[in-house]
Amino acid sequence: MPKMPCPRRPAAGRSVPVGPLLEPDDLDQCDGLMVLVLDPVTGAADTYGPYPAGRARAEAHGRRQELDAEDLTEVTVALVRHHRPR
Repeated sequence: MPKMPCPRRPAAGRSVPVGPLLEPDDLDQCDGLMVLVLDPVTGAADTYGPYPAGRARAEAHGRRQELDAEDLTEVTVALVRHHRPR
C-alpha cells in the first residue's frame, strides 16, 4: 500500500502556517466535526467526536502532536463534517 502524505506537513522547502488545524474555515458550516485518524501502514481508521468546531480543531491538533512525538508522521489526522440525519 503506498504511503499517504500527511496533509498538515509541508513538502521539502515549502512553508505553511504554524497551526493549519486551528484556522477557521467553511468546516464551521455543519452540525459538528469529527476527527479522522488514518494509518496507511496498518490500514486502521478511527473517528472521534462529533465536537463543536473549536474543540475538534484542538483535539485534532493534540492528536497530531502525539503522533509526531511518536514519529508516526505517515498517519493522517483530518477534520470531516458531521451531519445529523434530517
